[in-house]
Amino acid sequence: MSAVALLLLTPLVAGFVSLSLRRADALHGVNLTAMLVLAGAQAVTMLHVVQQGEFRAYHDLIAVDALSSYVLLIITGIGFTCSLYTRSYFEHYRAQGAISPIRMSRYFFLFHMFMFAMILATLANSLGILWVAIEATTLATTFLVNFFKRKASLEAGWKYLILCSVGIALALFGTVLMYLSSVRALGDVSGALNVTELLRVADQLDPHAVKVAFIFILIGYGTKIGLVPMHTWVPEAYSEAPAPVSAMLAGVLETVALYAVLRSKTVVDAVVSPGYAGNLLIFFGLLSFGVAACFILIQRDLKRLFAYSSIEHMGVAIIGFGVGGTVGTFGALFHLLNHALAKSLAFFAAGNIHIRFGTREIDGVRGLLKTQPITALALLTAGTALVAMPPTAMFISEMSVVTGLATHISGGETFHLGRFLTITIADEARNMGLVALFLVTAVVVFGGFMYRILGMVWGDPPGEIQQKEPWNLAHAPFVMSIGALVALGFFMPGSVGELMAVAVKILMVR
Repeated sequence: MSAVALLLLTPLVAGFVSLSLRRADALHGVNLTAMLVLAGAQAVTMLHVVQQGEFRAYHDLIAVDALSSYVLLIITGIGFTCSLYTRSYFEHYRAQGAISPIRMSRYFFLFHMFMFAMILATLANSLGILWVAIEATTLATTFLVNFFKRKASLEAGWKYLILCSVGIALALFGTVLMYLSSVRALGDVSGALNVTELLRVADQLDPHAVKVAFIFILIGYGTKIGLVPMHTWVPEAYSEAPAPVSAMLAGVLETVALYAVLRSKTVVDAVVSPGYAGNLLIFFGLLSFGVAACFILIQRDLKRLFAYSSIEHMGVAIIGFGVGGTVGTFGALFHLLNHALAKSLAFFAAGNIHIRFGTREIDGVRGLLKTQPITALALLTAGTALVAMPPTAMFISEMSVVTGLATHISGGETFHLGRFLTITIADEARNMGLVALFLVTAVVVFGGFMYRILGMVWGDPPGEIQQKEPWNLAHAPFVMSIGALVALGFFMPGSVGELMAVAVKILMVR
């Protein structure tokens, strides 16, 4: 059985097997086994792509290249650490009787369907199948967001479902426009939405239709990414979902939705000037970065703080892809991996804190270093990474994005003031202004974020919470994520570096 077949079939089999199980140990065993199989299949696929290049399967419905393999690395890697963390996280609620065996089996069924949908979206060569898979993630995760069945989680689930459904409908309209333009050029209905075919006949596509299509696709999938102003579901959903689900939503689902935008962007860049899609991405990226920074300053809920941090970092990645070039594109790709590691670690820490302190309110948590030293280290590492401090890898990726922004060229901007006065702002002046805005916003994020984090780590814990947390295997995902974030700041594994280098070339169509 090929690695691609394993990637698609493993979560399906694990999901339906989970429905028939009621014992917690068996459910966790199936879950971890499935994640190990997925990690192995992804590693085989990645090595094949690095050594032999892109390959296709199943009548060109599946196409695996460096970009899709890189996103698969994020999906399977974060999925594995989330599965490790899930065991200890749910054990607390199961011991309290808050989770019944049948609800646990439903959770794992939905989790594996979520994994299947994201893997399918990443492997799909067709923009149509990609759209179906992204829609499937909405259906699976809506029930996961509302897993605890509280009033607040029900409201968050409905808001997530409605807003993302509206967004996915807009993305569908953009996909249909792309299809109409493609059919006129190809005359072949079966392959009219295949990315490989669209790129082959890019010079024959209607540029006006493609431009309009990309606007709808960006806004549609941008809702799923959490770009401002389509972001309003993010704080509620992330704060109410179980911690492992929040980690998957922030670290993985946003990346997959952004991948959908990037696949469409490669087609648009081949049809019209790359500056068209790039400038749209820069605009939404800077808007998301700035708005999220303002909201970070006023947050009192830990998981909502991390939710706005996700909006901010997706903005950073979008800026990198918008400015393009080798440096900007590399920085954005690297940022997706770093953000997934840091944000999943942050939500793992938030889950442990909520279990121990019984609150998500930042002001209600003090003295973590004395009561939960391992969790405190995880929170500090995630916090320093999310504000792009060295030696974490996110410092490198964010600085790469800033460097790309500083050297971005798109012809300058001309403003007409009345009939007689015309002012042209050169690329250099405009770029330095954008870089200054970016850096000022980053300083605001640093101050607001670290003030909250350090206040929780230091100080004396409440009187009723004094006993230290013992070291156990539940902390394995903490160690793995911390190690990866620090190690990637000094060393890039050869296969991952080669994969990223080829992925950069794929995104730089021109």
